[in-house]
Amino acid sequence: MVATFKTVGVVRFSVLSPTFNSDRYPSLEAVAEALFAQDRMQLRLHLFEHLCLASMLRQSDDDFTLVIATSDRMPEPFLQQLADMVAPHRNVLLQPYGPENHFQILKKAYASVPETGESHRILFRLDDDDALDGEFIARTKRLAKGLLPLQVNAETPFAISFNRGIYLVKSETEPPRVVDSCERAPLSVGPSVVRPVHGKGNPYRYNHRKFAQHYPLFSDISVPAFLRTVHWDNHSTPAMMGLTGQQDEATIAGDLQRHFGLSLDALKAL
Repeated sequence: MVATFKTVGVVRFSVLSPTFNSDRYPSLEAVAEALFAQDRMQLRLHLFEHLCLASMLRQSDDDFTLVIATSDRMPEPFLQQLADMVAPHRNVLLQPYGPENHFQILKKAYASVPETGESHRILFRLDDDDALDGEFIARTKRLAKGLLPLQVNAETPFAISFNRGIYLVKSETEPPRVVDSCERAPLSVGPSVVRPVHGKGNPYRYNHRKFAQHYPLFSDISVPAFLRTVHWDNHSTPAMMGLTGQQDEATIAGDLQRHFGLSLDALKAL
């Protein structure tokens, strides 16, 4: 039987859960207050529209589904703004969830995309303030099809990561910096799990840095595939773990335009 693939990505957008952020706040109400604060929501909506969503809309292969998992407790003006952003796009779905277990929400988000007879699914993750290059979907499909015959059998789940990319670093007091990086472990930007359609697992199941402990892993550094933002509202503490700052500004500018459709000045202005 020839393997067939369906590609599904999940982006968390201010998901409210008692098992996520619970180490930082004393109650679910306190989490909600911080999560849905006016300034924070404006920042997140801005980065989502101009980086995350924009990068998925310029994919050379648009045969994929992107699920935006969010909270049904989000204040109506913000939820409506988010809905308006995704409404024109047939392959981008907005799914609001109640405050339950974080991982269960993500499992539901992946499962919300109906099966269409495919044998395998390519499941990827992306944060709402990051971006992927314009060939991400097409390249991931090519790699998945080529790597599947190399596994122990067709039921073996495996992972693909893209470890070369660009960081936009911005503090609240200093001007933005843009640096290149080639990481030595998978990032949260675009790691993918390929598995049978009725198999288990998704890219949120394990810490992305530890994928090689849980899956056969292929790491691609052929092109700058990710654009990651580092700012004061990151959930985790970002760390550049690998070769960083190897390129001059002109080379980075060329990569940004070629792979992300962005100028260096436009990126810094975000």
